[in-house]
Amino acid sequence: MPMDNTLIVFASDHGTVDKCARELFRLIDGKVDICNLSEREMVPDLTKYDSVIVGGSIHSGKIQEEISRFCERHLDELAVKRLGLFINCLLTGEMARKQLEDAFPEKLRLRAIVLDCFGGEANELKMTVWERIVTTQMIEKDDLMVELSKEKIQRFARLMSEADNIPQ
Repeated sequence: MPMDNTLIVFASDHGTVDKCARELFRLIDGKVDICNLSEREMVPDLTKYDSVIVGGSIHSGKIQEEISRFCERHLDELAVKRLGLFINCLLTGEMARKQLEDAFPEKLRLRAIVLDCFGGEANELKMTVWERIVTTQMIEKDDLMVELSKEKIQRFARLMSEADNIPQ
C-alpha cells in the first residue's frame, strides 16, 4: 500500500540537505509536503501525515539544533509514523554510521523504516571563511567523500514508498 501523505522536515545550512529533501519530494509516492525548519518556525500538524521524513546535516559532529528540538518535541508523535531519517555529512563507512546514530534519538532510530547518510557537498560559496578553512583541511587530512549518493536517495525514497505499515 503506497503512502498517502508524507511530510519531509529538514534544516539546511548550505543547501545540500535542501537539495536532498527536494529530490525525495520528487521521488516519494503520494502527496508530499516539505518543511524547511531553517526558514520557518511553525511545523505542520503531524496528525495529518502517515509518514514523516526528517533530515539534517552534520557540522562539528552535531545535527542542526532545529532538528534536535523538532525530534525531542515530537518524539512520541514521530515514533508512531512511518519514519525515515537521513543526514548529510562528508564522512563515510562506520564514521558516517556513528554520525547518523548520534543525530537522532534512539527511540526514533529503532522505529525508522529507513535511515541513511546521503554523503555531502562542500559549497564554498555558501560557507564562511572559517568553514572553508576547516572543511578544506578535513577533506585533505581525512580523505573525505565530497559527493551526494543519488543511489542512496533513490533507495531511501523507494523504501519509504513501499512501506505498507507503521512499525510496531
